[in-house]
Amino acid sequence: MPRIEYQLAAIVLKKDECNKMMTRINAIIKKRAGLSKSTPNFIIYEKDLLGAKHIYDLQIEMLCKNLIYQGNGNEKLKLFFKIKLIQEQNKIWTLRCPGEIKVTGNRKNNWIFDALKILDNEEIKLCNHEIIGIHNNHRIKGGTIDLLDILDKKFINTSAASRKSKDIMFIEDLLEADGINMLKWKHLIKEKGLNTKGRIPKWFKNIESTLLEDKEGISRKIKNNYISVIQKKNININYFDENEKISKNQIITWNDLNEFPLFVEDRKKSFSKHYKRIGRHLIMDGDEYDLHNSPNLIPCEGCFRNIGKKKEKKECLIYINNDFSRKIEKRKENEFIKPYETLNNILKKNTWLRNQMEEERVDTAFNKRIEIIKKIKKNNNILKKKKKKKKKIIIDPLLSQK
Repeated sequence: MPRIEYQLAAIVLKKDECNKMMTRINAIIKKRAGLSKSTPNFIIYEKDLLGAKHIYDLQIEMLCKNLIYQGNGNEKLKLFFKIKLIQEQNKIWTLRCPGEIKVTGNRKNNWIFDALKILDNEEIKLCNHEIIGIHNNHRIKGGTIDLLDILDKKFINTSAASRKSKDIMFIEDLLEADGINMLKWKHLIKEKGLNTKGRIPKWFKNIESTLLEDKEGISRKIKNNYISVIQKKNININYFDENEKISKNQIITWNDLNEFPLFVEDRKKSFSKHYKRIGRHLIMDGDEYDLHNSPNLIPCEGCFRNIGKKKEKKECLIYINNDFSRKIEKRKENEFIKPYETLNNILKKNTWLRNQMEEERVDTAFNKRIEIIKKIKKNNNILKKKKKKKKKIIIDPLLSQK
């Protein structure tokens, strides 16, 4: 047994392999102890009798000792151990702590993963968060609910590469700006700046069936039990810069003071002092608008915002607001121009952007006032110091007569 125990420090045996080896060892022990072949095996393992140990139990002891040593050894060993665990975390693409990940699949020439898999089968974990309750140092931050918590187990490994390439780890990554409605697949891909070609993956459909309240997919609202937990913090905004060229597949949008969305196609340079670009005004077709779908946009033939001089062309040109505007990818469907965002998401993002920019304006104005006050105080202190340095010269009148 000492020879086997020595070799267990470098290899990991499966439970079936250990049982096969123990059948031969049990037979040898019974023969040397003068016991019959029909003797129950528990007599061999009894401490007060023969006190033999099962190879699998020995292996569990060795694995626990070695993993604790590697995780708490010298700096190089700890770093190597940490890298191996993070590799498994990235392979599955999850926020979970490496110590609580359920190791799946087979690894070649990887002792750590084989050891973790054996220990996981015995429900032995490196980290016990139920007792410690500290996740911050172990888990990836950025969201509240991991997709693996709602994703079917059969899609965990097969969808890892797809989710990683699109940087999707949390439920929040699949939601619109309001944190209530789920993004459509093409809208999600365009938001990530990727190509929309290809089918909708099965893992995304599986999440839709779990998250969406409406199974038919007409309404993109998620279930209430997820809304109460989720907090949408990161909003993806593609800002418009009037000094940069805009792609032909993009339109510009912002909300006016009445929170009504405006859509524009960039056209030409402006000679105005306040605006640098002029665009063709696009309006939403029809009188009723569906918040859960992309709006159907058509060119405006003229309105009160029109600044064009040649009004007989029936083309509405308006100034592009640079402060509160952003870019959206577009596509053509029949006679309409459609952005890769639902109307609800457009409204929420535009409102968020306007509020954010107004807050920044207030902050910058407030900071300027503080700087002015600091300069005034500094100048006053300098003047006071100069006055103190000046010595008053008193002249005696008797000395002056002499």
